[in-house]
Parts: sequence; structure tokens; C-alpha cells
Amino acid sequence: MELVEKIIEKNNEKEQLLSLSIFIKVLKEVLSPSIDFNNDEETNSFINKVSKNPQLLLTKQSMNELKEITKNRITSDRKILQNKTDDIVKLSSLMERYFDKTILESSNSSEKIHKIKDELQELNISNASQRELGQLQKRLIDTIYNIEHSMEDRREELNNNKEKFLNLHKTIESLQEELNLVKKEKATDYLTSVLNRRAYQEEVEKIEKKYEIFNSSYAIVFYDIDHFKKINDTYGHSCGDEVLKTFGKVLDKLTRKEDTIARYGGEEFIALVNYDKEKELYKYIKRVKSLIESTEFKYEDITINLKFSAGVSFRSKYKNYLETKKKADSLLYKAKKEGRNKIVFDNGIEL
Repeated sequence: MELVEKIIEKNNEKEQLLSLSIFIKVLKEVLSPSIDFNNDEETNSFINKVSKNPQLLLTKQSMNELKEITKNRITSDRKILQNKTDDIVKLSSLMERYFDKTILESSNSSEKIHKIKDELQELNISNASQRELGQLQKRLIDTIYNIEHSMEDRREELNNNKEKFLNLHKTIESLQEELNLVKKEKATDYLTSVLNRRAYQEEVEKIEKKYEIFNSSYAIVFYDIDHFKKINDTYGHSCGDEVLKTFGKVLDKLTRKEDTIARYGGEEFIALVNYDKEKELYKYIKRVKSLIESTEFKYEDITINLKFSAGVSFRSKYKNYLETKKKADSLLYKAKKEGRNKIVFDNGIEL
């Protein structure tokens, strides 16, 4: 985007056109999928379109289309990479179990084959059937002899390669852990370490599905730190960041694993709280209020006694999640308008 803006700044139309043509060639190489080729048609269509008329790149519509193509490519590649990693982990785990079983049982199997071979050699065949059954007996003995020696060769080969496969499995597990860590970091707000807004939206879809299938109960809590702008203006943004970190840690500490806490934006946080009885939610809110009020937020030699406002809505009272969230947001606004340091529920209760 910055590169396109620099191209636009060029006064000479000929220079603009030349720069756009070079940019399109580079863009074609960048957008070529490294893993997933399902997006080729969409990408090629866009490249062909702007190649014929490079000036199209300067339009807002083309920029939005380019963003969407890039987003689709990244999403597709990540999905395929994750699937391939999962498949390798499954395969290596299966092979490890197979090796253990084969090496453990092959000795016994070899003894059984050897016994069958001996029994075939000792088999007393009558003269009347000596020709036909004798030939069959010889072929069976030859076959079992080959199987026996083949198993011995395979067993030695398996023993030699088992360690290599075990090391491969450990490497794959290590890569899987790294991928999981990257996924966790992607879902976490960089400053407060709670979920970011994108990850929060995924949790909304899960809790809504649970609500639809099991008729479960949950509430939405909108938090907002009181006078946060004043903290930034008075003590600086670094102090404000520390306040946000500590506030996020307190909320995260008081939020159960089955619930969700996320930074919604700025000094706003949002929670999805499961409950069986409404009094559980009141207890949760009171714990948060009590702990925030008793916590000293420190930055260097500065100590701040923090207050917050909140709006709470119960999902069961509304048609869908969006209406529930909108109500919680409006109740938060009401709490702030009425003097802050207040929690307002959609049933009229205030704390």
C-alpha cells in the first residue's frame, strides 16, 4: 500500500505507468502460492486485469481486491501447512507403534514359521501322492524359507531405522509445539496477554453453538477503565500501558477456563461468562470490583487507584448475540454517563 502511495505521488504520468508495470511484475511473483494452488484463478485474473490497465491499481476497489487475495492466500497456505504437519505427526506415531509391535512379535512369528517348515519337511506323504503333493510340499517349504529369511532381514533393517524414525517423530512433535505457540501468540493481545478481538470472535461462535445446542446460559460483560485518557495525559502512554497490562492480568486471573476474556479495543475489555444461576455472575462481578479497587497499579514511583465501569447483559433475553452485545455496550455507556465506577445489569441491578 505504501509503495502504491509513493507511485501516486509521482507527477510524471510516464514514470507512474513504468513504476506500476514493475510493481505488477513483482506482485505476480509475490502472490504465486507456495503451497496451495486453489487461488491461482483469482490471482491470475487480478494480475491480468491490472497488467492490461496498470492505472487500475490506483483505485480503492483494486486495493481492497488485492488485500482479499493476499488474505485468502495466507489463510490457505497456513491451513495446508497445519494439515500436512498433523498428517506427518499421525503417520510417525503410527509407524512408531508399528515398529514396536513388529520387533516385539517378529521373534515369535519366526519361531512359528520355522516350526511350520519343519512339520512340512517331516510330513509323511504316501507313494501314491508323492509326485503331486511332493511338488506342492517343496514349493511351500521354499516359500516359508524365503519368508523366514526375509523377516530376519526386515527385522534387522527395522531395528537399524527405528532410531531414525523416533528422532523424526521427536522433531515433528517439536515443530508441532512451535506451531501451537505461534497460534497462541496470534490469538493473544500483545500488550495485555488476554485474547485479542479476532480470537474473541472465534470464542463467540463456539459459545453461541453451545447456546443453540444445549440451551446453556451466558452473559456478556463490557469493561471500561474510568478516566484512562487522563492517566495517559498525566503520566504518559507507558504508564497507561502498564495499567492496561495489570488490569488485563486481574481479569484473566478471575476468569475461569470455561469463560472468555478479551481486549476489545483501547481500554475496553469484554467477557463471555457461563453460569447456571444469575447469582454466580453477581459474585464474579463483585470479585472483579473488589480486587480492582484493592489493587495498587504501580508504574515507577507512581501509584494509581483504578476504577472501572461495566455493562452486563444476559444472552437469554435477546434474539441473538449481536443484540446482547449491543445492550451490554449501551449499559456501559449508561454507567459512564451516570458518573462512572458503576456496573449496570440489564435487569436494573446496579453495583
